[in-house]
Formats: sequence, structure tokens, C-alpha cells
Amino acid sequence: MIDFGLYATYALLAICVLMILAFSISKIAGDPAAAKTSIIGIVGLAALIGISYALSTGEDANTIFAGDNITEGTSHYVGAALYSFYLLGALTILAIIYSEVTRLFK
Repeated sequence: MIDFGLYATYALLAICVLMILAFSISKIAGDPAAAKTSIIGIVGLAALIGISYALSTGEDANTIFAGDNITEGTSHYVGAALYSFYLLGALTILAIIYSEVTRLFK
């Protein structure tokens, strides 16, 4: 019974992902100018994740977490996720400050 539930969940998830992709592509094909801001956001997020991955080293897997069976690759991905979180948090705080300061001068 549990196997059927898991397979049904996987199938429904796959159907949902395919439908999201289909409707997104049809919307972009119908009006490419309106999708420009979305594409810029996706490219910016991909660039931020790439920068975070480049900043992460994964060296602490051999020193700090040597006894926990954590590989250097896993440590590298976790470090990249942490850097992404920190950068997105900082950008959010800067956006809030910018919004409040510009509202003061209007």
C-alpha cells in the first residue's frame, strides 16, 4: 500500500512539473517581451548560485568533519548553499533599506 502511494505521488509530481513547463513555455512563446523580466531573474539567480559555488571550497570536510563520512563534494555543495543564503539575505536587506530610503525622499 505504501509503495502505491509513493508511486502515485511521483507520477502526480511528474505530471505537475510537465504541466508547469508546458504552460511556461507557451506563455513565453506567446509574449516574449513580457517574459523578459522573468528570464532576467532566473539568469540572475543562476549567476548568484554560480558565484556561491565558486566561493565555496569544501576543504573543511577533511579537517572538521573527517569522522562524519562527509565528502569534500558534499561539503562543497553545503558551503555553496550557505553562501547563496547569505548573499540572498544581504540582498534582501539592501533592497528593504533602498525601498525605505527612496520612500523618504518622495
